[in-house]
Amino acid sequence: MSLRSLFSFLILLILVFLIVKLDLLTRVKIGVTNMIYGNEMAEVKELCVAVEPLLADLEKEGLMRETIRRELSTAIEIAGVRSLAEEEWQKMPDRPTLNAMITATRVADGRYQYSVMLEVIKRMPLEPGRYGTKHKTLWSSSGMGEGDVSDIRARIGQEMGILLKARGN
Repeated sequence: MSLRSLFSFLILLILVFLIVKLDLLTRVKIGVTNMIYGNEMAEVKELCVAVEPLLADLEKEGLMRETIRRELSTAIEIAGVRSLAEEEWQKMPDRPTLNAMITATRVADGRYQYSVMLEVIKRMPLEPGRYGTKHKTLWSSSGMGEGDVSDIRARIGQEMGILLKARGN
């Protein structure tokens, strides 16, 4: 190996270390997401947390919908965002919501291929004379992988961490 190759390899190692250490990939993801959706996430002061129904096998293995909802509610409250009860949320005109969608397919005993998506949406007013509901996505992030229930729970935490960083927490 030549001195030039060794030097290039050393520079590459240092760059990879800095990217991982400074979590630059997450910062890039947040920057791109904020370019797409804008910085409205920083203005969100209250949310209702909703978790879509889970695969029955996941619930049998301990990944419960209500537990996920409580954990996400606690995380946003620690970050300074009030978690709304359903009754309060129903009275709000824009109904800000943090939706969590976890999809999974069993691939082996106790292992799943999964995706986790978190999105923050709010209801938008319709033009006069129009009926129905129109939503605006303020922020969205997702990730996927393969693993057991603890890996899925960890991915939910990672995506929530990205959401809180996007909000400025």
